[in-house]
Amino acid sequence: MEFSMISDQLNILFERLDFKTVSTLDNKDFRTLTHNFFIGINKLRDEGLTLNEDFRKFVNNKHIEYDHNDYGSNPIYEERMQDILSELTEFCSPPTFWDTPFEEYQAHKW
Repeated sequence: MEFSMISDQLNILFERLDFKTVSTLDNKDFRTLTHNFFIGINKLRDEGLTLNEDFRKFVNNKHIEYDHNDYGSNPIYEERMQDILSELTEFCSPPTFWDTPFEEYQAHKW
């Protein structure tokens, strides 16, 4: 599937990661939010989303957008968003999202 066909769905998923929500959740609720976020990403992966240049650019743009808006004002938000974005671009320790069956990934990461 072409990236342009998935980008609207990605934007909807990323809307859930707004500053007010992510920065005020306790750890249990953040874990739930992250789990649900990755369920959505996994659904898109099943539909053909891959870690390609278009997706990396999309994540980089989200990183810049979040950084510009809110990172500096709340260290908890910054850390949480860095964790999520690092997982999506594989700048993280194994297991990695793109190379691991989803259930195994979720059991070890979130």
